[in-house]
Amino acid sequence: MVLLIISIFILLCNGASGDKIYEKQLEARLSKTEDDIRDLRSGLELLKQQNKQLLAELKSLNTKEKRLLLSTPSHQQYVAFTAKLNKQYNSLNDRETVIFDTIVTNAGQGYDENTGIFVCPISGYYQFAATIVSESGTDKNLDAELMHNGRQIVRLHATVYGYDEGTQVVNIYCAQGERVWIRHLMGAGDSAIIPAGFSTFSGALLHADH
Repeated sequence: MVLLIISIFILLCNGASGDKIYEKQLEARLSKTEDDIRDLRSGLELLKQQNKQLLAELKSLNTKEKRLLLSTPSHQQYVAFTAKLNKQYNSLNDRETVIFDTIVTNAGQGYDENTGIFVCPISGYYQFAATIVSESGTDKNLDAELMHNGRQIVRLHATVYGYDEGTQVVNIYCAQGERVWIRHLMGAGDSAIIPAGFSTFSGALLHADH
């Protein structure tokens, strides 16, 4: 009987001890879970801050792009002109500007048909082309030059044979406000006549500065 009582007491003690161990295990798991939740919350807060910073940077980039677009009006992105000579010159002077009086196209409004001068609206690389045609029956050459801000870039030459043409195409850098035009050259054997309807002057922006 005594042994039975002792056995029951031992079992009860062991059961109580097991409950305490299990309780400690549960407390440890709960503590670890709480630590994991705190880590997740901390990570979530960090992600929120990073996301907020990225959104601010994206907004700043968008603002800069809008400012860039606004600073360069869309109509200035395309610069191209062609003008032709519809009037006849009968007595051109030496170094007189040849005014191509009829505009075919004038995107960017750089060419002035009243002066014959193209003023670069945007800094960048341009291509210019010009053709002059000599008069029939003069027995004289026709000479001209393509000018850039007072400096000769190329010379155009049409021979004494009637309705011969001289053509040049050049690629040059032109800063905003600089001028390009065609002017007549008068030498001893040169003609002062340019017939109507044949000669042209053209230019186009190839690449703009940014």
